[in-house]
Amino acid sequence: MKDNFKRIFVNGLIAMGIILSGAGFTLRAEAKTVKETVVIKQKHVSKKDMTQQIQSTINHIAKVGGGKVTIAPGTYRLKYLNLKSNVNLHLDQGAKLVFSDKFSAFPAVNTRYEGAAIKMRHPDIYGNNVHNAAITGSGTLDGNGQAWWKMYKKAKQGPLKNAPTTPFKYTRPFLLAFDHSSQIKIQGIKLINSPAWTIHPLESENVLIQGITIDNPLTSPNTDGIDPESSNNVKILNNTISDGDDCIAIKSGIETTNPKSSSHNIIISNNLMQHGHGGVVFGSEMSGGIHNVIISNNIFDHTDRGIRMKTRRGRGGQISNVTVSNIIMQGVITPLAINEFYGKSGATANNYLSNTKQPITSGTPVISNISLTNITATDVSSVAGFIYGIPESPVDGVTLSNYSVTMAPNALAQEPEMIDHAQKYADSGFWFENTTNVHLNNVSIKGITTEKFVHNVNNKDLNWKN
Repeated sequence: MKDNFKRIFVNGLIAMGIILSGAGFTLRAEAKTVKETVVIKQKHVSKKDMTQQIQSTINHIAKVGGGKVTIAPGTYRLKYLNLKSNVNLHLDQGAKLVFSDKFSAFPAVNTRYEGAAIKMRHPDIYGNNVHNAAITGSGTLDGNGQAWWKMYKKAKQGPLKNAPTTPFKYTRPFLLAFDHSSQIKIQGIKLINSPAWTIHPLESENVLIQGITIDNPLTSPNTDGIDPESSNNVKILNNTISDGDDCIAIKSGIETTNPKSSSHNIIISNNLMQHGHGGVVFGSEMSGGIHNVIISNNIFDHTDRGIRMKTRRGRGGQISNVTVSNIIMQGVITPLAINEFYGKSGATANNYLSNTKQPITSGTPVISNISLTNITATDVSSVAGFIYGIPESPVDGVTLSNYSVTMAPNALAQEPEMIDHAQKYADSGFWFENTTNVHLNNVSIKGITTEKFVHNVNNKDLNWKN
C-alpha cells in the first residue's frame, strides 16, 4: 500500500501540469503583497480567552489595507473568529487555536446547511463576503467538538430535540466556513475535532485548499472533510482527510434553494482519504447542478464508498462532465455508487422512490457523461460497481476503462448503497438498473462468487469489451 501511495503521488505531481493547463478553465487563489505583519505570542497553555486580542488584530490589519497575522507557538482558547478581506491568518508550527464548546458563546448566522437556508451557529472561523483571504502555516485548528457531538446524539434520541430550551436550537457550527467569498487559500494547517462539517465554501469562487490535514474521530457525526457548495474554480490538492462522514462532498443546494447555482470547475487531486462514508461524493444536495469535475491521482483507504453520486426525484439538477482517473481504493464496500433513489435526506413524496416511470419535471435529476479510467480497487466487500437510475431519467453515458476490482475473501454481505429495501451482497459483480450507454473497457473483476452482473435490469446499450 505504501508503494502504491508513493507511486500515485509521484505520478500525480507529473500529471498536474497537464491537468491544470488542459482542463479548459483557470483556477487562482493568490495573496496580495503583505502590507503589515503582527505576531501574537502565547508561550504556555492558556485558559485565558484570547478572542478579543486576536480578533482586534485581524480587524486592525484589514483596516490598514491587509497583511499577515502570525500566531506564534502556544495554545490559544477562543470563542470564534471572523476573518476579513486581505488578511492572512498564519499559524506557526506548535500554534493551536482551541474553540469554545459552550453553546451559548455562539450567536446564529444566516447560512446554508444540507442545502437549506437556515440559521445555524457561528462557525469557529467564518468569512462572509471576504476576498483575498488566507489561513496558512503548520499549526492546528481544534474545533473541540466532543460536547457538540454528545449534544447532537442526545438530541437525535429525543425528547431533548423538541424541548424549548434545548441547545440544539441551532445547528452545530462548522469549523471553517466562507460564504459569498473569493480568492480564498487554506494551506498547510491541521484541522481536528470539528463540531460538524470541517470546511464549507458556499457560493464562493477561486478557492485553493492545499496540503492540509483533517482528522476527526470516525464516530463523530456529520464531520465531513471538505464540502464545496454552489462554488466554482475550486482546487483541492495534496490533502489528507479522515473523518466521521464524507471526505469530500460536492453540493449545490436542494429544491427549495433560491436562487440555484451550480458547483463547477473543480479539481480534486493527489489526496489521501481515509475512512469516512465516501471518498468523493456528489450530492445529495445537487439541485443547482454539478459540472466539470476532475478527480485524479487520489487514494481512498477504507472509505465506505469510493466515487459516490446520490440524488432522488424532486431534487432536480444535473451531474455531468465528471472525469475520474488514476485512483487506488482499498477496503471499500463499493468502488462506484451512482444512486438516483437516495431517500435518506429531506422529505420525499410518495412517488419519489417508486420503481415505475414518473412524469419528467423540473424536479427530475439527470446524471450523464461520467468517465472513470485507471481505477484499482482491492478488498472490495459488496459489489464491483452500483448504478441505479430512475426509469424516466436513466443514468446515461458512463464509461469504465482499465477498471480493476479484487474482492475481499469471505467478505460479509453488505448493502452496496443506501436505498429502501436494499439487498445485501458479498463478493458480487456489477449491480446496474435503468442505464443507457454504459461502456466497460478492459474491466477485470477477481474473487467474485456471482456472474459478472449480480443485477442487470433495464439497461440499454450496455457494452463490455476486454
